[in-house]
Amino acid sequence: MVNAATRIEVPDFPEERISHDFLLGGSVVLKQPVDGYRAAVDAVLLAASVSINSRRDEKVLDVGAAVGTAGLCVARRLETAKVTGVELQDDLYALFCRNVMENDLAGRVTPIHGDINDGSLPLVAESFDQVISNPPYYAGGTRPSNESRAKAHQEGTADLKDWIAFCLKMVRQKGRITLVHRADHLDRIIGLLHGRAGDMTVYPIWSKADAEAPLRVIVSARKGVASPLTMRRGIVLHDEGGAYLPQTNTLLRNPMALPGF
Repeated sequence: MVNAATRIEVPDFPEERISHDFLLGGSVVLKQPVDGYRAAVDAVLLAASVSINSRRDEKVLDVGAAVGTAGLCVARRLETAKVTGVELQDDLYALFCRNVMENDLAGRVTPIHGDINDGSLPLVAESFDQVISNPPYYAGGTRPSNESRAKAHQEGTADLKDWIAFCLKMVRQKGRITLVHRADHLDRIIGLLHGRAGDMTVYPIWSKADAEAPLRVIVSARKGVASPLTMRRGIVLHDEGGAYLPQTNTLLRNPMALPGF
């Protein structure tokens, strides 16, 4: 349960099942399961795509927050951000609560435990200035043996259409939704946003410079706006040997904005 003041009740989670990791050069402490869902670069890049230009941008909702990675990175970088995160899985929610407390962000990051399909979820439609999300990437196929990882990576009772519909429901008119997803699902994302959100930016994430296609895309759009789509150059993550390029390494180790956002 969330205390509306500054304290969050942290559910129990066995200490031996927790790893202790650090993001943004150690400015974000992240506790996550040793075996199960693990935060990836995608969440850090998603957080780096968020910008606040006025008080009309400050209320941010992270849908499918997991252990809180993206929301914590947003709150650490942007001091005026007020972040709410929704997470379904009990174990990930427990660690999300703990991460909020241990990063001293209880006054600015609020964990919510629940399912986006649940009509009783304590969120008000069109009450957020921005909504960010890293939806499950896979619609089917071989299911990971670890149940937590399977739920995080594969569409379940809510598919991509449901995730985007929920994001659009929660964001105010002319507010922004931003997703990171598989590049080969870009057509699905654009189709689901068509007629509902515009001023769209597509930002490719390339594994290597010589890759035939991007690995991921960040897609950002404004609800109820009809401006045309803009395609950005994007970012290349790795050199030929698989190590992070200097620009990527700097971005991952510092609380800074993604170039182009």
